[in-house]
Amino acid sequence: MPSGEEEVGRELSRGWRYGVLFVMAAGFAVLIWIAAKTYQIGPPIPEEVVDSGGSTLFTGADVTAGQQVFLKHGLMDNGTLWGHGAYLGPDFSAAYLHQLALDAGDILAQRNFHRPVADLAPSERAMLTGQVRELLSENRYDARTRTLAFTDAEAASYRRQIGQWRDYFAGSRASRGLPAGTISDPAELRQLTSFFSWAAWATTARFRGRPIPTRTIFPMSR
Repeated sequence: MPSGEEEVGRELSRGWRYGVLFVMAAGFAVLIWIAAKTYQIGPPIPEEVVDSGGSTLFTGADVTAGQQVFLKHGLMDNGTLWGHGAYLGPDFSAAYLHQLALDAGDILAQRNFHRPVADLAPSERAMLTGQVRELLSENRYDARTRTLAFTDAEAASYRRQIGQWRDYFAGSRASRGLPAGTISDPAELRQLTSFFSWAAWATTARFRGRPIPTRTIFPMSR
């Protein structure tokens, strides 16, 4: 029977070595495959986003530039995008989407019920919630022209949120961990808002007939 010292000094068999190498190779292969599929099936970046009148709101170049603004100012070290990043600040994509849902709710409430959301009955609020979810989940992207059409509510919210994010980065109480004036250039603010808008759209729009599941984004209070 081998002694304890012989047990400790005995080398692992070749089978164990090959097994470890196989597991490592298989793991890296799966990670590479997932990364490749992510780029293949990821949401498209429209060449142009237009309002209901056909006027350009922003372009794919704005979205890409907005991503660079996001990286340039290290916003991933403050907040998150799609849940990836730090947790001192907000999830910027979710914050944009939440405000979009509120703005859409205000517009639809006036259009369909001729009253503000606060004055709606519970049954009307439930109906409004369904309308907002349907508006946000409908995919109006034309793959042939690579154009994304925004509804009046989406266009209005986009224009409004440019100012809202300007105030946020100017030094609002909500921008924890960011010095006042982190982003003040109007062009960068518009591009960053375009990036947030695209990220929010990609989160909720139906792709290939299948809606992307999201958490509740339309509470009836601000």
